[in-house]
Amino acid sequence: MIEDAELRSMTAPERADLARRLAELQPRLGRRSVAATERARRRFVIVVGVASVLMIPWVIALALRLPPRYLAGNWDVTWVGFDVALMVTLAFTAWAALRRRQVVVLAALVSGTLLACDAWFDIMTAYGPDRWVSLATAVAVELPLALWLFFVSHHLVRLSMRRLLVLSGQSPDVSLLKLPALGVPPHRRRHPERQTV
Repeated sequence: MIEDAELRSMTAPERADLARRLAELQPRLGRRSVAATERARRRFVIVVGVASVLMIPWVIALALRLPPRYLAGNWDVTWVGFDVALMVTLAFTAWAALRRRQVVVLAALVSGTLLACDAWFDIMTAYGPDRWVSLATAVAVELPLALWLFFVSHHLVRLSMRRLLVLSGQSPDVSLLKLPALGVPPHRRRHPERQTV
């Protein structure tokens, strides 16, 4: 049994190494699970990377072939459906925040994204005086709220990660872009001499 005094005397890297090794002993975080997670991560990277590359010719084709004006069918259903989706995500974000649920991070991110899309399409599809109303609504309401939701989402992820890093004895002062994803093993070589506790 390790005493509290021993834990306090350990350096941050020693505590981080101990926390990592203890986590590897958990049945669901064993070697087999880590290997499966790594395979899934690689598949994810390949699929999303290929999709992003395939978007290049698609965007070029759209830019060359789409007409500047188009009479759209189901215009009312399209906008009402989009605004209902936005309303539901905003309500779910409020509920998750009220209940202090971790899913608020995703809900805020989705809500902010939908608000930004709403502002973009409102401005780009409006005509005449409606364009000024759409622009004013975007600048005064939709985009500030979207940015605030993005900030809250980022802040909550950062706060959660800082707490986990402190508990594992690591430095909490790491950029969110450099923090490893939870559940995804870091890319590092194993050190056989560190396998015993």
